Amino acid sequence: MKTSAVLLLMSTACHAWPVYQLHEWGTFTTVSGSDGTLLTGLEREEETLPGFAYSHIGLENGGRPNMDEVRRIFKEHGTQGIPSFKGLGRRPIKGVTVKMETPVIYFHSNETAPIHAKVKVGFDGGTISQWYPQRSGGEMLPWPVPSANPIAKPTPLSAWTLDFNKPYRGFIEWDIDILTPAQTRDAILFKPGDNVNWMRARQPMTNAVRTADGETEGYLFYRGIGRFDPGLKTTVGPDETLRVENLTGGRIPYLVAFEIADGTLRWVEKTEGLDEKGILAIPESDLKNDTSGFSEPLYRAMTTGLAKCGLTDAEARSMVETWWRSYFESPGLRVFWVLPRESTDRLLPLEITPPPVEIVRVIVGRSEVLRPRQEKEWLASSRKTGDDAAAWETFVGTDRFGLSVAQRVKSLESVATSGENH
Repeated sequence: MKTSAVLLLMSTACHAWPVYQLHEWGTFTTVSGSDGTLLTGLEREEETLPGFAYSHIGLENGGRPNMDEVRRIFKEHGTQGIPSFKGLGRRPIKGVTVKMETPVIYFHSNETAPIHAKVKVGFDGGTISQWYPQRSGGEMLPWPVPSANPIAKPTPLSAWTLDFNKPYRGFIEWDIDILTPAQTRDAILFKPGDNVNWMRARQPMTNAVRTADGETEGYLFYRGIGRFDPGLKTTVGPDETLRVENLTGGRIPYLVAFEIADGTLRWVEKTEGLDEKGILAIPESDLKNDTSGFSEPLYRAMTTGLAKCGLTDAEARSMVETWWRSYFESPGLRVFWVLPRESTDRLLPLEITPPPVEIVRVIVGRSEVLRPRQEKEWLASSRKTGDDAAAWETFVGTDRFGLSVAQRVKSLESVATSGENH
């Protein structure tokens, strides 16, 4: 109601541009060891996308590859496609410390005619790997040099590796019409293959968007992977106290520490946020036990906190509901925090014409943190042999954060071995 009332008042004034607002939410996921080191291996997917979502070839997650590019690969490299491997899609990837998950961009307008808009989002440190609707422009991933003899000597898998240890900057562009409220009500947003999370992101109180090819949706969607430090340092000492330090260069407006361990859910909310260079020490005793499964107090706290950062109540609920299972039903210790706006604009620079009268961007940092006692358990598990090693191997091979944990365990093993040698 508040957004609609503001727009109605503004649209009655004389203006050179159409009046509308842009709202965005999304997540940066990281994993750090108890010593605060950001770990790589974040290229694995957790939530499968509908088959109609687009992606770079080799980075599909539910969608079909572009067959023109598949034929091009066969002609130039001697294979029908990038060979299969474990990870995101089928392309080998290295050095990923951040998974950018499901940013969605909403539009609010009471204009009586559709607004033609051009939207560009950059990604400083990563690739925008998946998106919907179809983009009008954007980065192209680097390709290997074609084989001199594709049939006899196909391009090796190693040549396809996308290495984020090297500087990378991606971007995406859309050329869209922001539909009027009447057109939005009449639009068919249903698509065969819709999944629950995709539908949870739709908001009936926002304006639908449509491309020149007729693809229509309630929002612009994109995902990505990359290597950079979002700016929250998390460490856990030998006494299992979580320490959080704000190195973003701005004020973090909202923060929640959350954990599921041995089936017990516990959390604490910091509504005052965290000032620039501020430090929080959160002992385990500060994490209060709550109802396992669905916690209404946690739901209400998180949605209220996100709404205070600028989202509408419906948008905040949409974000929490979209990510509820991943955020609040998965074991582990994690910190949720809202990036300062200046950090968001630096990492994801946004350009749009005509300009909105208001831009709200709420990107949530999801910082997964490994506790020392967890690390000791994983280290012991990694040392098992024979049939006893199966659980560890399965975890590393299949868990979303298995590659990151394996990296941390390898580091701990190296330290232990070094100590034994001295």
